[in-house]
Amino acid sequence: MRPALRTAFVAVALVGTTAASATAAAAAAPPVPTTNQANCVAVKTVPSAFGGMKVRLVNSADDGASAKLLTHRGAVVATVDQSRPANLSSGLKITGVLGAKPVFHQRSQGGSTPWQAIAFPALTADCTQRGKLVRTVRLDARTTAQIFRVNAGGHYQARVFQGGKLIRFLDANARSGAALFGGRTLVLTPDGATLTWTGAATAAHPRLGRYKLADGSTVKLVKRNGVYGVRLTTGHGTFPVTYAKARPVVLQDDNTVVVLAADGTVSNYIHGKSRQKAPVYLGA
Repeated sequence: MRPALRTAFVAVALVGTTAASATAAAAAAPPVPTTNQANCVAVKTVPSAFGGMKVRLVNSADDGASAKLLTHRGAVVATVDQSRPANLSSGLKITGVLGAKPVFHQRSQGGSTPWQAIAFPALTADCTQRGKLVRTVRLDARTTAQIFRVNAGGHYQARVFQGGKLIRFLDANARSGAALFGGRTLVLTPDGATLTWTGAATAAHPRLGRYKLADGSTVKLVKRNGVYGVRLTTGHGTFPVTYAKARPVVLQDDNTVVVLAADGTVSNYIHGKSRQKAPVYLGA
Protein backbone atom coordinates (compact mmCIF):
# COMPACT_ATOMS: atom_id res chain seq x y z
CA MET A 1 0.00 0.00 0.00
CA ARG A 2 1.33 3.43 -0.89
CA PRO A 3 1.92 5.62 2.16
CA ALA A 4 -0.55 8.51 2.44
CA LEU A 5 0.90 11.95 3.00
CA ARG A 6 0.26 13.73 6.26
CA THR A 7 -1.89 16.45 4.68
CA ALA A 8 -4.26 13.82 3.32
CA PHE A 9 -5.37 13.06 6.87
CA VAL A 10 -5.75 16.77 7.59
CA ALA A 11 -7.92 17.16 4.50
CA VAL A 12 -10.20 14.29 5.45
CA ALA A 13 -10.60 15.61 8.97
CA LEU A 14 -11.46 19.09 7.70
CA VAL A 15 -13.80 18.34 4.84
CA GLY A 16 -14.69 14.65 5.13
CA THR A 17 -13.80 14.01 1.50
CA THR A 18 -12.92 10.82 -0.34
CA ALA A 19 -10.42 9.83 -3.00
CA ALA A 20 -13.19 10.10 -5.59
CA SER A 21 -13.84 13.76 -4.75
CA ALA A 22 -10.10 14.46 -4.95
CA THR A 23 -10.08 13.12 -8.50
CA ALA A 24 -13.09 15.23 -9.39
CA ALA A 25 -11.47 18.37 -7.99
CA ALA A 26 -8.28 17.78 -9.96
CA ALA A 27 -10.33 17.41 -13.12
CA ALA A 28 -12.13 20.73 -12.66
CA ALA A 29 -11.87 23.39 -15.33
CA PRO A 30 -8.57 25.30 -15.19
CA PRO A 31 -8.88 28.66 -13.40
CA VAL A 32 -8.13 32.00 -14.98
CA PRO A 33 -5.05 33.61 -13.39
CA THR A 34 -5.32 37.05 -11.85
CA THR A 35 -2.40 39.37 -12.38
CA ASN A 36 -1.02 42.64 -11.11
CA GLN A 37 1.69 42.94 -13.70
CA ALA A 38 2.29 46.59 -12.83
CA ASN A 39 3.65 45.23 -9.55
CA CYS A 40 5.18 42.13 -11.17
CA VAL A 41 2.86 39.66 -9.43
CA ALA A 42 0.69 36.95 -11.00
CA VAL A 43 -1.75 34.80 -9.00
CA LYS A 44 -3.69 31.64 -9.83
CA THR A 45 -5.82 29.36 -7.63
CA VAL A 46 -6.03 25.69 -8.61
CA PRO A 47 -7.78 22.62 -7.14
CA SER A 48 -5.72 20.64 -4.65
CA ALA A 49 -4.95 16.96 -5.04
CA PHE A 50 -6.85 16.69 -1.75
CA GLY A 51 -10.58 17.05 -2.39
CA GLY A 52 -12.30 20.14 -1.03
CA MET A 53 -9.05 22.07 -0.80
CA LYS A 54 -7.27 24.48 -3.12
CA VAL A 55 -3.79 25.85 -3.79
CA ARG A 56 -2.99 29.52 -4.29
CA LEU A 57 -0.04 30.00 -6.65
CA VAL A 58 1.81 33.33 -6.57
CA ASN A 59 4.59 34.25 -9.00
CA SER A 60 6.42 37.39 -7.86
CA ALA A 61 9.46 39.07 -9.37
CA ASP A 62 10.43 40.29 -5.89
CA ASP A 63 9.92 37.05 -3.95
CA GLY A 64 9.96 34.19 -6.45
CA ALA A 65 7.26 31.54 -6.66
CA SER A 66 5.18 30.39 -3.69
CA ALA A 67 2.22 28.08 -3.14
CA LYS A 68 -0.19 27.80 -0.21
CA LEU A 69 -2.42 24.79 0.41
CA LEU A 70 -5.73 26.14 1.72
CA THR A 71 -8.84 24.63 3.27
CA HIS A 72 -12.23 25.44 1.76
CA ARG A 73 -12.45 28.24 4.35
CA GLY A 74 -9.09 29.70 3.30
CA ALA A 75 -6.99 28.55 6.26
CA VAL A 76 -3.36 27.82 5.37
CA VAL A 77 -2.38 24.16 5.79
CA ALA A 78 1.09 24.18 4.20
CA THR A 79 3.36 26.50 2.23
CA VAL A 80 6.25 26.11 -0.19
CA ASP A 81 8.40 29.02 -1.35
CA GLN A 82 12.03 30.00 -1.89
CA SER A 83 12.84 29.29 1.78
CA ARG A 84 11.35 25.80 1.56
CA PRO A 85 10.66 24.76 -2.05
CA ALA A 86 9.66 21.21 -1.09
CA ASN A 87 7.26 19.99 1.62
CA LEU A 88 7.14 16.30 0.84
CA SER A 89 5.05 15.35 3.87
CA SER A 90 2.31 17.62 2.51
CA GLY A 91 2.75 16.56 -1.11
CA LEU A 92 3.91 19.97 -2.34
CA LYS A 93 7.02 21.19 -4.14
CA ILE A 94 8.18 23.86 -6.58
CA THR A 95 10.84 23.44 -9.24
CA GLY A 96 12.56 26.56 -10.57
CA VAL A 97 11.32 28.60 -7.60
CA LEU A 98 13.39 31.64 -8.66
CA GLY A 99 13.37 30.84 -12.37
CA ALA A 100 11.50 32.39 -15.27
CA LYS A 101 9.09 29.43 -15.53
CA PRO A 102 8.48 27.91 -12.08
CA VAL A 103 6.34 24.77 -11.85
CA PHE A 104 4.19 23.61 -8.93
CA HIS A 105 3.95 19.87 -8.19
CA GLN A 106 1.44 18.14 -5.93
CA ARG A 107 0.24 14.65 -5.02
CA SER A 108 -2.02 13.13 -2.37
CA GLN A 109 -0.08 9.88 -1.88
CA GLY A 110 3.59 9.15 -1.25
CA GLY A 111 5.74 6.36 -2.60
CA SER A 112 5.69 5.95 -6.38
CA THR A 113 2.59 8.12 -6.89
CA PRO A 114 3.28 10.48 -9.82
CA TRP A 115 3.34 14.22 -9.24
CA GLN A 116 0.79 16.48 -10.90
CA ALA A 117 2.63 19.44 -12.50
CA ILE A 118 1.02 22.88 -12.87
CA ALA A 119 2.83 25.88 -14.37
CA PHE A 120 2.77 29.10 -12.39
CA PRO A 121 1.12 32.07 -14.12
CA ALA A 122 3.71 33.85 -16.24
CA LEU A 123 5.03 37.34 -15.62
CA THR A 124 5.56 39.89 -18.37
CA ALA A 125 9.01 40.24 -19.94
CA ASP A 126 9.90 43.36 -17.93
CA CYS A 127 9.09 41.46 -14.73
CA THR A 128 11.12 38.37 -15.63
CA GLN A 129 14.83 38.05 -14.90
CA ARG A 130 16.80 37.38 -18.06
CA GLY A 131 20.07 38.37 -19.63
CA LYS A 132 23.63 37.69 -18.53
CA LEU A 133 24.98 38.18 -15.02
CA VAL A 134 27.72 40.80 -15.32
CA ARG A 135 28.57 41.58 -11.70
CA THR A 136 27.49 41.34 -8.08
CA VAL A 137 27.41 44.44 -5.87
CA ARG A 138 27.65 44.18 -2.08
CA LEU A 139 25.29 46.70 -0.48
CA ASP A 140 25.98 45.76 3.15
CA ALA A 141 27.03 42.76 5.23
CA ARG A 142 23.78 40.87 4.48
CA THR A 143 22.67 42.33 1.16
CA THR A 144 23.92 41.93 -2.41
CA ALA A 145 22.60 42.91 -5.83
CA GLN A 146 23.13 40.81 -8.93
CA ILE A 147 23.28 42.92 -12.11
CA PHE A 148 22.16 41.41 -15.43
CA ARG A 149 22.67 42.83 -18.92
CA VAL A 150 19.65 42.12 -21.13
CA ASN A 151 21.11 44.07 -24.04
CA ALA A 152 23.74 46.74 -24.51
CA GLY A 153 21.19 49.14 -25.95
CA GLY A 154 19.98 50.33 -22.56
CA HIS A 155 18.37 47.44 -20.70
CA TYR A 156 19.66 46.04 -17.42
CA GLN A 157 18.03 44.20 -14.54
CA ALA A 158 18.96 43.53 -10.92
CA ARG A 159 18.03 41.08 -8.21
CA VAL A 160 18.57 41.97 -4.56
CA PHE A 161 19.29 39.20 -2.06
CA GLN A 162 19.30 39.63 1.70
CA GLY A 163 20.40 36.81 3.94
CA GLY A 164 20.42 34.58 0.87
CA LYS A 165 16.76 35.31 0.00
CA LEU A 166 15.48 37.23 -3.01
CA ILE A 167 13.73 40.39 -1.78
CA ARG A 168 13.61 42.80 -4.75
CA PHE A 169 13.71 42.90 -8.55
CA LEU A 170 14.60 45.95 -10.66
CA ASP A 171 14.16 46.50 -14.39
CA ALA A 172 15.86 49.44 -16.13
CA ASN A 173 14.74 49.49 -19.75
CA ALA A 174 15.38 52.92 -21.31
CA ARG A 175 14.66 54.49 -17.90
CA SER A 176 16.01 53.84 -14.42
CA GLY A 177 14.46 51.34 -12.03
CA ALA A 178 14.54 51.49 -8.24
CA ALA A 179 13.78 49.60 -5.05
CA LEU A 180 13.32 50.70 -1.43
CA PHE A 181 13.83 48.20 1.39
CA GLY A 182 14.87 48.35 5.03
CA GLY A 183 15.78 52.05 4.92
CA ARG A 184 17.90 51.63 1.78
CA THR A 185 17.25 52.93 -1.73
CA LEU A 186 18.81 51.31 -4.80
CA VAL A 187 18.69 52.82 -8.30
CA LEU A 188 19.66 50.91 -11.45
CA THR A 189 20.24 52.90 -14.64
CA PRO A 190 19.66 51.65 -18.21
CA ASP A 191 23.43 51.44 -18.73
CA GLY A 192 23.87 49.15 -15.72
CA ALA A 193 25.22 51.67 -13.19
CA THR A 194 23.94 51.56 -9.62
CA LEU A 195 23.44 54.23 -6.98
CA THR A 196 22.49 53.36 -3.41
CA TRP A 197 22.02 55.18 -0.13
CA THR A 198 20.39 54.79 3.27
CA GLY A 199 18.02 57.17 5.01
CA ALA A 200 17.24 60.47 3.25
CA ALA A 201 13.60 59.45 2.85
CA THR A 202 10.20 60.34 4.25
CA ALA A 203 8.06 57.84 6.11
CA ALA A 204 5.53 55.80 4.18
CA HIS A 205 2.21 57.54 3.44
CA PRO A 206 3.57 61.03 4.23
CA ARG A 207 1.60 64.26 4.16
CA LEU A 208 0.76 65.59 0.74
CA GLY A 209 2.36 68.88 -0.20
CA ARG A 210 5.75 70.45 -0.90
CA TYR A 211 9.08 69.12 0.38
CA LYS A 212 12.49 70.79 0.25
CA LEU A 213 15.59 68.81 -0.71
CA ALA A 214 19.14 69.42 0.53
CA ASP A 215 20.18 71.27 -2.65
CA GLY A 216 17.23 73.66 -2.53
CA SER A 217 15.14 71.77 -5.07
CA THR A 218 11.56 70.93 -4.13
CA VAL A 219 9.13 68.13 -4.81
CA LYS A 220 5.38 68.30 -4.51
CA LEU A 221 3.72 65.08 -3.42
CA VAL A 222 0.22 64.60 -4.81
CA LYS A 223 -2.31 61.79 -4.95
CA ARG A 224 -4.82 61.02 -7.69
CA ASN A 225 -7.23 58.08 -7.73
CA GLY A 226 -5.29 56.53 -4.86
CA VAL A 227 -1.92 56.75 -6.65
CA TYR A 228 0.95 58.91 -5.38
CA GLY A 229 2.83 61.23 -7.71
CA VAL A 230 5.63 63.80 -7.45
CA ARG A 231 6.47 66.97 -9.32
CA LEU A 232 10.14 67.99 -9.20
CA THR A 233 11.23 71.62 -9.35
CA THR A 234 14.93 72.47 -9.76
CA GLY A 235 16.92 75.42 -11.07
CA HIS A 236 16.05 74.19 -14.56
CA GLY A 237 12.31 74.51 -14.03
CA THR A 238 9.32 72.40 -13.00
CA PHE A 239 8.88 68.94 -14.48
CA PRO A 240 5.58 67.09 -15.09
CA VAL A 241 4.07 64.96 -12.32
CA THR A 242 5.28 61.35 -12.35
CA TYR A 243 3.09 58.68 -10.71
CA ALA A 244 4.20 55.46 -8.99
CA LYS A 245 1.35 53.10 -9.84
CA ALA A 246 3.03 50.03 -8.37
CA ARG A 247 6.81 49.98 -8.85
CA PRO A 248 9.03 52.87 -7.66
CA VAL A 249 9.77 55.62 -10.19
CA VAL A 250 12.96 57.67 -10.57
CA LEU A 251 13.26 61.38 -11.39
CA GLN A 252 16.62 63.03 -12.01
CA ASP A 253 17.86 66.45 -13.02
CA ASP A 254 21.65 66.76 -13.01
CA ASN A 255 22.73 66.16 -9.40
CA THR A 256 19.24 65.69 -7.96
CA VAL A 257 17.82 62.16 -7.79
CA VAL A 258 14.32 61.50 -6.42
CA VAL A 259 12.67 58.10 -5.97
CA LEU A 260 8.95 57.75 -5.27
CA ALA A 261 7.54 54.45 -3.99
CA ALA A 262 3.95 53.29 -4.43
CA ASP A 263 3.30 53.88 -0.70
CA GLY A 264 4.23 57.56 -1.07
CA THR A 265 7.74 57.31 0.38
CA VAL A 266 9.98 59.98 -1.16
CA SER A 267 13.71 59.24 -1.11
CA ASN A 268 16.38 61.56 -2.51
CA TYR A 269 20.08 61.71 -3.24
CA ILE A 270 22.11 64.83 -4.03
CA HIS A 271 25.38 64.20 -5.86
CA GLY A 272 28.24 66.11 -4.27
CA LYS A 273 26.70 66.18 -0.79
CA SER A 274 28.74 64.37 1.84
CA ARG A 275 25.64 63.83 3.95
CA GLN A 276 22.24 62.94 2.56
CA LYS A 277 19.15 64.34 4.29
CA ALA A 278 15.47 63.44 4.26
CA PRO A 279 13.10 65.84 2.45
CA VAL A 280 11.76 68.59 4.72
CA TYR A 281 8.02 69.28 4.69
CA LEU A 282 7.16 72.86 3.72
CA GLY A 283 3.39 72.68 3.70
CA ALA A 284 0.55 72.20 1.29
